[in-house]
Amino acid sequence: MKICALGDSIFAGYLVGGKSLIYFLQEDGYDIDNYGVNGLSSSELLLAIDNLFKYDKYIIHIGFNDFLDNNSVKSVFNNIKKIIEKLKKLGGEIYIISPYKTSAKNIDNAFLSFMSFKSINLKVEEFNEILETNKEKLGYKIISFYKYNLENNIEDDLIDGIHPNKKLHKELSNVVKEALDGYI
Repeated sequence: MKICALGDSIFAGYLVGGKSLIYFLQEDGYDIDNYGVNGLSSSELLLAIDNLFKYDKYIIHIGFNDFLDNNSVKSVFNNIKKIIEKLKKLGGEIYIISPYKTSAKNIDNAFLSFMSFKSINLKVEEFNEILETNKEKLGYKIISFYKYNLENNIEDDLIDGIHPNKKLHKELSNVVKEALDGYI
């Protein structure tokens, strides 16, 4: 089973030397090509997948950079729908990771003046609701980091309020592994 990981800095392993949740899944024996790119937005991902090869499964984590750039939930979801359409033409199962909430806990006050974690988290919450509501209609499965976040306190493990430390990456890899194994 060949898996394609399409995503942003969470998949790229930003601030943890590339040791992202995808790295830990690869260490556990999953055959994954990781196309995680720091700063990637949903519109950039939509363009980037035009020359993608066929995979058995696609795992997508996208949206944080859109919300940081103050894009609407509607525009991100519209891009997700287009991404799904393109991937369906290739064949394979599609998994969308619903993002966790961000946190201002480990942030320097100077950085806080540049972003509104409250605004981003409202968008994350709305985005999760839209993803859940549309999964059957659009034919994708959800891997819920959002639900994991609600059940577990992850604030201490967000290095800069957004990016996980290695410990949280390992925990999130287990969430993905459990979801993938549950769907196989």
